[in-house]
Amino acid sequence: MAHPLKADFLRELGYAGPLALIDPLLEAAGLSSAKKPRIHPDKREAVAQLIEARLVLACGRGDCQAAACAAAGERIVALSAGPEHCEICGGSVNAAAVERMIEACRGAGWRRLVVVGGSPNARSELERLVGGRLELRLIDGTRARSARLARGDLAWADRIVVWGATQLDHKVSTLYDGPKKVQIAIRSVKGVAEAVAESARRQGRG
Repeated sequence: MAHPLKADFLRELGYAGPLALIDPLLEAAGLSSAKKPRIHPDKREAVAQLIEARLVLACGRGDCQAAACAAAGERIVALSAGPEHCEICGGSVNAAAVERMIEACRGAGWRRLVVVGGSPNARSELERLVGGRLELRLIDGTRARSARLARGDLAWADRIVVWGATQLDHKVSTLYDGPKKVQIAIRSVKGVAEAVAESARRQGRG
């Protein structure tokens, strides 16, 4: 089976900007060459982490573009593949998905979630949308965490979300394993909410 076209691959990860912008970043990271129109699917998480670290994805709304420029710092502002991938507004789909997640968690009797990884903006957006209706522990995946603290998180939580394809150190993610873990490889808040909701529904069906 042929590897996916690079443009399609990047769009699935939320990037809709020109290849000319991202190709030098991919090449410098040893992930692709500008001469190659396709990319190996196994590189998905590494490319997603590169996008997270080097780009600010924003939708075409003027206010989101302006806010992205103000928040970018050393990162590059790039067009997102849709509002749901916009780091600034997240689109209304995030709010709807979080509402479904909260409903599913309540149905499963879950009140406490630990989220490991994700960008600071994404974690803040998730916390804002949850609005205190679930208890959250949001763990920065780029900062070292002790095994003792991780064991406490595992004991405290009803579910642990390991937010792959984001700013997440392997040494941190490996601390969180077991039957409570929900592993995802989608950058969006919507992706987190949908994964948790589906896990809650499966428990309810079980």
